[in-house]
Amino acid sequence: MVSAVSDTLSVQQRRQAQSAPISEAGAGLAGKDKTKSGVALPQWRMESYRRWASVGQGQHQVAAAQTGAQVLRQAKSQLTLLERQVEQALRQGGGDSQGMSQQRDRLLNLNAEYRGAPLIDQQLNLIRGKKGAAPRQYAIKGADLAAAKPRDERVSVQFGDKRTEFMLPGGVESDRVMGALKSGLSELGIQVQRGSDGRPVLVLDKAQQVQLEGGLRMAGQGQRLPAGDGVNIKTQEVYPWADPREWRFESLDQLKQAQAKIRKTLNKVESQISELDSLQAAVSARLDKIRRHTGTGDVDSVMAELNRELARSPFSSQVGALLAQANLSRSQVTDLLRA
Repeated sequence: MVSAVSDTLSVQQRRQAQSAPISEAGAGLAGKDKTKSGVALPQWRMESYRRWASVGQGQHQVAAAQTGAQVLRQAKSQLTLLERQVEQALRQGGGDSQGMSQQRDRLLNLNAEYRGAPLIDQQLNLIRGKKGAAPRQYAIKGADLAAAKPRDERVSVQFGDKRTEFMLPGGVESDRVMGALKSGLSELGIQVQRGSDGRPVLVLDKAQQVQLEGGLRMAGQGQRLPAGDGVNIKTQEVYPWADPREWRFESLDQLKQAQAKIRKTLNKVESQISELDSLQAAVSARLDKIRRHTGTGDVDSVMAELNRELARSPFSSQVGALLAQANLSRSQVTDLLRA
């Protein structure tokens, strides 16, 4: 396949050079010299490079999809085993909760990366483009910032290098306070939602999680937060149902809930495996078609088909970033095609 694609580009380049008028050929030679001084490359050469880049990206996408699908199949196997254990425990009126917890924790040890770029998050979701991994949730310990209080309270918040102030209203119900809290913290890019206990939960992306390690400092007026220069707020991560760390197996009620969560997660994992398998097949077919259409006028339409498949890949952003960092060259693409 390497030689086929390489020959295609070489033949097309020779044909274009041979069919060009003498004056254009001279201009092309001059252009080669000027290229060293920063003048743009000839159009045919730029087009060749674009084709090489698309083929290289296709190979990367196939490899990333194979990696993701392999880890998801491991997750499916672990989930299926855990589902059987839970079903058996329900039939027997109880089971080995420690053993089921250990089986659950095996899911947490699965790691899907392609050349350092993560492909699957902690909830076994595909990490799609710039959307990133599912955010994590953190409860504020020792204070209920959405609690109804008799008086207004001005709150100041320092998060990383950002700071904001806002008012939490007094004499109103908790939902009104929650709305003011959401609006105020949105100035820092922080989302807020109610947790299972009704208290506010901070929803943070990966970058914000790093900032949280550096401290979240708040000050109030003695209603919900102490007055003064502020205190470092302690937080504790809480888990949504889609995160396996939330699943519990001690009681029959917990087992029933875990059974439903495992089934939903299995359905999601199976759907994502099908998506990645379909992507691999489609991109591989386009790459093979490029080889078979070497030297024909159909190669441009096949390249367009390939680019459409690449655009719909869940890993298009990660692969694009890798190629940009690597400054993919023709020799690198050739190495990929040999793989």
